[in-house]
This record gives sequence, C-alpha cells and structure tokens, in this order.
Amino acid sequence: MSEIIPAPALARAEARMPRWMMAVALAGALATLIAGSPRATIGFSVGAVFGILNYYWLHQTIAVLMNSGIARMPKRTVVKMFLRFPLYVAGIFLFYETGWVPVVAVMAGLLVPGAGIFIESLILIGAGFRNHEVAG
Repeated sequence: MSEIIPAPALARAEARMPRWMMAVALAGALATLIAGSPRATIGFSVGAVFGILNYYWLHQTIAVLMNSGIARMPKRTVVKMFLRFPLYVAGIFLFYETGWVPVVAVMAGLLVPGAGIFIESLILIGAGFRNHEVAG
C-alpha cells in the first residue's frame, strides 16, 4: 500500500532540485578540469547551463499551466515551450560543426538536471523508508 507524499514535503524537494543540479554541474566541471581538459570543462559547463535553463523553462511552463484558470497560455510561455528544442539542437549543431568544444562534453552537461533529479529521488526514497520503519 503506497502513501501520498504531503505537499510541503514535495515543495521542499522541488526547492532542493536546482541546488542538486548546481552541485552536479560544479562537480562535473571540476572533475573535467582536474582531468586536464579545459575545453571539455567549458563544453560540460555550457551543456549544464542549457540543461538547467531547460529545467527552469519547463518548470515555469508547468506552473503556469497548473495555476492558470484561463484556457489560454501567455504568449511568452508558448514561445519558451516551442523554442526550447530548436535552440538546443542549433547549439549542439554549432558546437559539433565548429569543434570549439567536444560535443560529447556538451551533451554530458545536458544530463545534469537528470542527475539532480535522480539524487533528490534517492533522498525521497530514503525518507520514505525511514518513515515506513517508524510507522511499521
């Protein structure tokens, strides 16, 4: 039998996710710099910025959709939704064609939000086990 996570706990988890993303981005950039590849560090950092920006835009869009009592979304939100992926594809293509930075490093940076969300999910799972042990 599953229990629903209370809203305040979800709000705290949602507030922690950007911090985890920033921590993963900094750790990844530091690791690539220590490995001796400044170009890869720049590529990873650019990808991380794009990935975190994508997370924020998606989060804002969902908040607008969930909180608006109107049938129409604001134009700015629609533009953000439709421009996200073309901008990212154009950016990756630019890095791929010019070779300024390794495109693999950029793509690895794009995975930073997923890593931050994964870390937060592990924390929530651990909290669920701790609460289950207390209740059981």
